[in-house]
Amino acid sequence: MAVAAWAVAASAGAAPSVSRHVQVELVPEVESIRPGQPFNVGLLLRMDPEWHTYWKNPGDSGLPTRLTWTLPEGFQAGPIAWPLPGTFTQGPVTSYGYAKEVLLAVAITPPPSIAAGTSVTLAARADWLECRDVCLPGRRDLSLVLPVKSETPRPSAQWAPTFAAARARVPQPATGWTFEAQENAGRIVLDMHPPRTQPAIRRAYFFAERGGVIDHAATQAFSHVVASYRLEMMPAPNAARLRALEGVLLTDGAGGPKAVRVDVKTKEKP
Repeated sequence: MAVAAWAVAASAGAAPSVSRHVQVELVPEVESIRPGQPFNVGLLLRMDPEWHTYWKNPGDSGLPTRLTWTLPEGFQAGPIAWPLPGTFTQGPVTSYGYAKEVLLAVAITPPPSIAAGTSVTLAARADWLECRDVCLPGRRDLSLVLPVKSETPRPSAQWAPTFAAARARVPQPATGWTFEAQENAGRIVLDMHPPRTQPAIRRAYFFAERGGVIDHAATQAFSHVVASYRLEMMPAPNAARLRALEGVLLTDGAGGPKAVRVDVKTKEKP
């Protein structure tokens, strides 16, 4: 994938090409906003067939989608709530990202001082990389105008279901789980102890949150021992010493697919 060439052009100040394969839109979860009450806005990306964009860790190639906000005074934007990505493999390269459609939601907190009966304009610049057998950069300036009311905001009839679907794809906290991570015999080993209510797990896959940690293209070996499970991964070439394992664990089994967040410090070698 032609990612390196785009990175050089971007660093030299070249303007990204106009996207022909991804449509983007800034959409709200609510029909109005209330002073001081957080609300959600999302970047909706619709990809043409066979094209994809990227997760926050794009894997072996690619760049994550970015939002640069221009907000009224006193407004604050949170981080992107990244839905679970898929994998894309081309030859020896494995990347993480999204096909067809994805909503990247962001929580916006308005100040309590804004006046009801007015309106506010939220603006953001979206930058993304769209890939198939080649990669093309995309950029678009977007804006959204929302009225300010003193009443409780009503969900958007058009967009609230899309936000609910995206929220269901966001990995959840690993409540009731315990994890242990270590480097052992040239492998990164993640031992998983699910809650007792967790149905049997038949397979698992780990999406590292940062690059340079695991070999994205290597097979992840899954095994089950009594009440715990183990996932063994190859470290990335020239990886630094592993001090913590952060990312998303996707499991599948009798209870269906589930995704939970993992953030565990590695065990010291004896």
